[in-house]
Amino acid sequence: MITNILSLIIFALTINSPNGAYVGDVVYTGGTELITASFKLYDQNGNMLYHIINPEAITFFISNSGVVFATNEQNLYLYRINGEILTLKKLNYPNGFGFSPDNTIFFASDRDGIYAYSLSGELLYQLNPGRLFVSTDLAKKVAIVSNDTLFYYENGELKFQKILASPYVRSLKFFDDDNAIKIEIPDKIETIKIKENLIKED
Repeated sequence: MITNILSLIIFALTINSPNGAYVGDVVYTGGTELITASFKLYDQNGNMLYHIINPEAITFFISNSGVVFATNEQNLYLYRINGEILTLKKLNYPNGFGFSPDNTIFFASDRDGIYAYSLSGELLYQLNPGRLFVSTDLAKKVAIVSNDTLFYYENGELKFQKILASPYVRSLKFFDDDNAIKIEIPDKIETIKIKENLIKED
């Protein structure tokens, strides 16, 4: 007789805020499905701020202020610095997450759109869905690529959209002065100058 034994996999992951002021320790268990056993948040002095047993979230993003955004395959959560958990949104096939460069805005992306949240959990903007997105500080400017189209927003308002030379965009970024967008496509770098396109739209 052959007996199949499902082995229990246990491993730990350490996550740091970008400024190093906060550290999260995650313990995972599971066999065929990954399960979060616990999440602990520490300050830079090693003091544990809270310990959550069996959180529903699987992936954690720690801000410079200690606020944590957390996700699983269905929901987006916010963990306040005191360990209070808020459910922010039910997600429809989530596909991307990240902070603005200055770590003040958190983006969550799914099939229905890209959502920009403040660190208090307030939904600031709902933007066009897209495969790639990038922002400036405070999310004042946001660029999104969806198929072969670039969507450009300022303060949550769509300012223009532009058909690109190719739908196969590899990377997307703002230039250092935030006045143009650099788009990498196969065998070419396409530069979108913001001011010129704003004039065309007017």
